[in-house]
Amino acid sequence: MAFSQRLSVMITSLIFLYTIPSTTSISPDAPTMILIDSICLETVNAYYCERSIISKLDQPHTEITTIAKIAAFNALYNSKITIALIRDDFIPRADNPLAKAKLRTCLATCNGVEKYLEGAYRAVLRNDYSEMRRYQSYVLGLLDKCKTDFDPMVRKNWWARLMINISILAARRL
Repeated sequence: MAFSQRLSVMITSLIFLYTIPSTTSISPDAPTMILIDSICLETVNAYYCERSIISKLDQPHTEITTIAKIAAFNALYNSKITIALIRDDFIPRADNPLAKAKLRTCLATCNGVEKYLEGAYRAVLRNDYSEMRRYQSYVLGLLDKCKTDFDPMVRKNWWARLMINISILAARRL
């Protein structure tokens, strides 16, 4: 139990360190911040949505296409990290057969999720936002197959859903 709690704290810390830096050199201009706020207010956690987008900006004025690309990339990147964590860390360290079975189901689900998110990211790079939304909407349904109370997986699924919802909401405005 203590190991899984330490692992959970470590993973949560890494998620926040890599996705939401403590300082950001870019301060969005007013039109960009209004755009970010209008997208993030429709998500479950507006604060993390805003921090995630702002931390990836490379200029104060950002168009909505950049926000859609940032979120689509973050969702894909998150899926790749999640697959590696499940395969290399979580399954080998699971302490009972039920937990291993749930994690194997999540691994299979995440492999499918990654393929659809790759398609979504390729679509956003082609500016085909309807195809991107189609891929990502399907992913939201797939994530429901990874039902577990294992805290790191709950957090990874929450983060994937947030990034997908950001890109879907941004793409709806395009």
